Amino acid sequence: MTLMTLERNRTSILRFFRDVIGAGNLDLLDEIAVEDYEDHVALSGQGRGREGLKLRVAKIRAAFQPRHELHDVIVDADRVAVHWTLSGVHSAEFLGLTPTRKRVEFDGVDIYTMRDGRMAAHWNVVDMWAFYRQVGGPIHK
Repeated sequence: MTLMTLERNRTSILRFFRDVIGAGNLDLLDEIAVEDYEDHVALSGQGRGREGLKLRVAKIRAAFQPRHELHDVIVDADRVAVHWTLSGVHSAEFLGLTPTRKRVEFDGVDIYTMRDGRMAAHWNVVDMWAFYRQVGGPIHK
C-alpha cells in the first residue's frame, strides 16, 4: 500500500468526521463512501448501504448536534481506526430514549475498512455506560 493511498484513506475519514458528522454535509458521503457500505453496528432502522449511513449520521446529528474530538487516527493498509470523544446535548430520540436535554460526553473507537479511498465497512465500540449514566438510561435506573 502506498503512502498516497494511506493518506487518502486518512483524509476521507477526517472529512467524514469534520464535514459529514460535524457540518451535516450528507451529500459528501456520495464521494467518500461506497454505495454498498456495510455497517456492522447499524442503528435500529438504519437500513443498508450508503443511504443507511446517511440516515445514521442524520440521527446522530439530530440527537446530539455532536462535536467530536479525535484523539487518535491510525491508518494501516485498508483500515482506519479512530478514537474519539463525542460531546453534545441529548436533543432528540436516540436508542429509544426520549430527549433529556442533558449535556453528554462519551468515548468510542470506530474501525473502517476502506476501498479505493472510500469508506466500505464500519465497526465500533462505544462507551454506552457513560451515555446512559449521563441521561439516566435503562442500565442506570
